[in-house]
Amino acid sequence: MSGLMHRARGFFALRIRKDFNFRRVQETVPALRWLRPRRDERILDIGCGEGTYDYRIALRGARVFGFDLNRDQLRRAAACHKTPFTGFFCADAGAFPLRSDQFDTVMSLCVFEHLPDDRQTLREMWRVLRPGGRILLTLDSLSLERIGEAWRDAHRERHSVLQFYTHSAVDSLLEACGFKLERYRYLLRSGPDLALIRLSYATERMHAIPAALTRLGLVSVGRMVSAAFNLFTKNHRGWTLLIEASRTTPRPANPPL
Repeated sequence: MSGLMHRARGFFALRIRKDFNFRRVQETVPALRWLRPRRDERILDIGCGEGTYDYRIALRGARVFGFDLNRDQLRRAAACHKTPFTGFFCADAGAFPLRSDQFDTVMSLCVFEHLPDDRQTLREMWRVLRPGGRILLTLDSLSLERIGEAWRDAHRERHSVLQFYTHSAVDSLLEACGFKLERYRYLLRSGPDLALIRLSYATERMHAIPAALTRLGLVSVGRMVSAAFNLFTKNHRGWTLLIEASRTTPRPANPPL
């Protein structure tokens, strides 16, 4: 019983941390909606962390395999989110220890901006996908006009971000790595979104009770405000970029040595 209680406490602690983070919710909820996992679909998750989203995807009947370099997070994933339909392992995003042509979908949420070689990771994604497979990514963009270089620099330092993305740059990158961009959407793209983002960061400096109440307001009322304003905001800039792309042929060329 104590083991079950420990698993339950860990499970809900992870849920609270993920589900009451306004920025993370606004990035991942639309991505999981686009994913539309099918029963028995084989999905690979790059940078799975604690496996929170893999668990939710597996509840829909898909078979999800996630990997990460952080062994502590993988231990929590195995402890709290291990099911007959999930699997977790340690690996590097530059070289997957996997056979080719075995996944229907490869996804990566809130990870690509941290990778030292995103092209190599895309080539590996192409390799492990079956013909006709797809990829789904969320990418830091911070392309809104009101976001200056000082804010971008602070974001880089705070979150160990190496690059930002726009849809036009991603289109060229995908084509070079053997993919066709099917659709994209900028998330958190309105003026009020920036105010909500600032407020979400401010909760990290608040005491526990006001921070919890503010986070609750952000993931309830704040999300509704964001959705309303984004209905009338053009899809050409935003905080985060969500993309879906399909694998094309032939195999992408390796970079020159």
